[in-house]
Amino acid sequence: MITPSALARFRIGGIRRHHHRCLSSAAGELIQTGIDESNGVAILVFNRPPANSLSMEMNVEISRSIKNVEENYPKVQSVILASSNPNIFSAGLDIAELIAPDPDRLPKFWNSLQQVYIDLYGSRLATVACIHGHAPAAGCFLAMACDYRVMYAGGEKHLPTIGLNETQLGIAAPPWMGQLLARTIGFRNAELALALGTLFPPQNALEIGLVDEIVSVDSEQSSHNDALQALIPENNLKDQVMQQSAVLQAGYIKAARFAKVHPQARIASKMLTRSEYLQDMIARRQHDSDHFCNFVTQEEVQCNLRKYIQNQKANRKKK
Repeated sequence: MITPSALARFRIGGIRRHHHRCLSSAAGELIQTGIDESNGVAILVFNRPPANSLSMEMNVEISRSIKNVEENYPKVQSVILASSNPNIFSAGLDIAELIAPDPDRLPKFWNSLQQVYIDLYGSRLATVACIHGHAPAAGCFLAMACDYRVMYAGGEKHLPTIGLNETQLGIAAPPWMGQLLARTIGFRNAELALALGTLFPPQNALEIGLVDEIVSVDSEQSSHNDALQALIPENNLKDQVMQQSAVLQAGYIKAARFAKVHPQARIASKMLTRSEYLQDMIARRQHDSDHFCNFVTQEEVQCNLRKYIQNQKANRKKK
């Protein structure tokens, strides 16, 4: 079994130290951190405009932020993942990392994504994804790597979706990401979703098991609003984050419940189902990196990525 301490040697170093229950973070930080030691809950807010796409720097900050909470706040047992953008949880990999990539940077970028998988999927913390906006591709991966997923049910102006839609870009999800989807929603459902690049709306995501709970604005519970206000970092993005209060409140309730479970028993139970896959990632890490770098630099794949970007630009002009 892989324990959190055993995983530590595979993690990226360099952490920031925080000492307050409610942290005041600069609006420009890629990850904003809030701590509620009294209830054993932390929050990490993704903040890479416009879409929280995963560059190498963003991946490194996610890993560092997880490690910061794990190492510097022993009273914290749960962490909420959220977005500063109410419309997008994370748009997935930064396509700029993939088109005509720097041959020296590309393997480092992929290594940083692998590290996020190791750090998030294997964290000692109970992880709760609060998905108010879209979560395609690696945005879906971030959510699947968590212990619990809460998603906004949507409204007239905004209906979020989630899924591994890589085939729509002309590429394929990496094996370990596709296998994570299969473990989450079942083999046949995953097989179809991966082939079609399906993005599931909230109700379908709930029915298939991709998320654990969906919430509407009507389900907001004002009794937890003060706790959320205290948890979320103080800066000019706070109002944007609080627009997602119904989802965040549901996530906070679940995170607080996880935090009350005996940590050693909870972590051991978590590793019963996850250590095999973490060990496999660690053992095959170089092979996976080589395979990805060789695949994504193929001319046909590069052509598909360029076409996808052109189509996205064309669609934005139509709007």
